[in-house]
Amino acid sequence: MKYTTILRLFAPAQEELVLADAMRTAGLTTAADSLTRIALVLAERGMWVGAYAHIENEFIDTDPTKVKKARAVCLEAGNAVMRREGFLEAGFEPGAEIYHAAFLALSRAGAVPDGRCLARAAVGVFDSDPLMCSDVIRSEGRSPFTYESADKLIGPDTPAAVAARKAARAMAAASRVQEHGDEEWYEAAELMVGAAWHGSVAAELPPLHGLTEFQDFFETVMERVLDVGP
Repeated sequence: MKYTTILRLFAPAQEELVLADAMRTAGLTTAADSLTRIALVLAERGMWVGAYAHIENEFIDTDPTKVKKARAVCLEAGNAVMRREGFLEAGFEPGAEIYHAAFLALSRAGAVPDGRCLARAAVGVFDSDPLMCSDVIRSEGRSPFTYESADKLIGPDTPAAVAARKAARAMAAASRVQEHGDEEWYEAAELMVGAAWHGSVAAELPPLHGLTEFQDFFETVMERVLDVGP
């Protein structure tokens, strides 16, 4: 593969980097640095996935044996990246830690008169599918993390700050939903729709702005009924 092709395969998610920058500006430096590291790690693993896809497209018809060997090599290389950073080879650990950062950002946004940039960046890292959000928010990261501080959040009475605190509390509520079956899966997803709704308002955007799958879920599954919470 050409060196320039490989460089293009290394593509950190801009949503995570934007959130990290917003958190760093707000003084959440340690969390921002951790989030940046996660974004780079996921990009490194993604580079190996992309490399395999490139080889498969190039040789699947002419050299399937090479493709099979490349798959094994690229898969192991990607898994090695995750092991190096202390993540499981598969699972929601990285996403869980990204959501931890989003919660911290929303919490800070709820403590200041104008946290629009933090709120907008936090909602930006939510997965496009509320049901995937449900899985991620209820997963653990590498280190213990508690959402319990959401119950103690205080801040200004500005509409943006109030909405940010509601978004953080919705995330906390979703994280506490037990993992038993579809009913709980959907319950946590609905709470994450609430978090995205309030996060959008905190960012002074229309509710669920730009979140097409959230909008669909809200209209079809939730039947346009939102429990706004405290």
